[in-house]
Amino acid sequence: MSIQKNILVTGAGALLGQGILRLLQISDFPKRIFTADPDPRSTGHWLGDYAITIPKVAHPDFMDAVMKIVEKHKIDAIMVGTDLELPIFSRYKKEFLEKYNCKVIVSSEEVITIANDKFLTAAFLKENDFPYPFSVMADDKEKLHEIEQKLGFPLFAKPFDGARSLGIRKIENHEELMEIYHPQSNLVVQQFLSEEDGEYTSGCTVVDGKCKAIVTLKRDLRDGNTYRAYRDDKVADYDAFIIPIAEKLNPDGPVNFQFRIANGKPVIFEINGRFSGTTPLRHFFGYNEVEAILKYYLFGEDIKTPILTNGMVFRAWSDIFVSENEFNTLKNEGSLTAPDAVFYNFCLKK
Repeated sequence: MSIQKNILVTGAGALLGQGILRLLQISDFPKRIFTADPDPRSTGHWLGDYAITIPKVAHPDFMDAVMKIVEKHKIDAIMVGTDLELPIFSRYKKEFLEKYNCKVIVSSEEVITIANDKFLTAAFLKENDFPYPFSVMADDKEKLHEIEQKLGFPLFAKPFDGARSLGIRKIENHEELMEIYHPQSNLVVQQFLSEEDGEYTSGCTVVDGKCKAIVTLKRDLRDGNTYRAYRDDKVADYDAFIIPIAEKLNPDGPVNFQFRIANGKPVIFEINGRFSGTTPLRHFFGYNEVEAILKYYLFGEDIKTPILTNGMVFRAWSDIFVSENEFNTLKNEGSLTAPDAVFYNFCLKK
C-alpha cells in the first residue's frame, strides 16, 4: 500500500464534506487530499493538501471543471460531499472510471433517485415488504382524503426532496390538511412517527450486494443535525432489521437509514444514498467507513466487520483561524497548495 492515492472531496463547505475530510485525514494509507467547493471560505479547504474553487453544481461548467481537476491531478477517487451533487456524479461515474480510471464513490442513478425522493423511498419499502410510512402527495386531493380516513391525525408534511428536517409541518386536523393541497405541491404527507421511543440513524457499507459493516446510533437532533449520539446493545439490535433493507436497495458503498419506532417496530422515513452527517461519529464507536471504502476500491482490501464500542458522543463547536494572505490566495487564484490554518479545539485550555 505504498502507492500514494489522490483523493478529491467535493462540498468542502458542507457538514457532510467536512466529515468525510476529517476521516480521510486519519485514514491509514498514503494520500494527497484535494478539496473542491464554490466558496473559498469553506472550512474544509483547510483539511486537505490542495484547495480548489469550482463552479456551483447548477452551473453548466461544473462537470467540465471537475473533469479538468481529475485529469490534471490524476485523481484516483472522488468522494461527494453534498446532496445536490449526487445525481450528476451518479450519471457520470462510469465515464470517470473509463476515461480517467477514477472511482466516484456514489451509488447508481436508480438508488440516488429513490433516496432523494421521500415518496419513492416509501414506495421502495412497500414494494419489498418492509415497514414503511404510509405516504401520499399533497398534489392529489383524493389521496389526502384517503390518508386522513386511513390514519387520522396528526400527520407529517414535508418536501419530498427535503433534508435536515427543513420544511416539515405537523398536520393536526382536516383544515390544515386541505390548506397544503396544491396541484403543483412538492409536499409528501406521511404517517406521523412519534419521537417517544427516539430517532435512529444507521450507516451501512454495502459492496457487491452485501452489507459489510453497519453502525446504528440513537440520536438527538438540533436544527436537523445530530448533536448527541448513543450506542448500546439495545440500539445495536436494530442492525438486523436494517441489513436486509440495505442489501435489497444495493447501493455502491455508503448508505444511511433514518428511522423511528411505531408499534414496537422500526419504520424508515428517510434514506440517504451517501455518507451522512454522522459518518465521523461512527469512527468514535470504532468504524472509519471512509477509510474502509477507499481501501476496498483502491487497494482491494476486504471490508471487515468492525469491533464497536458502546458509549455516547456529544458534539461541540471548534474553530479555525485562516490568515488574510491564505484566504486571498485561494479567493483570487482559485487554488491553494498546502492550506495552513490554526485549529482551535472546543476546549482552549492547553
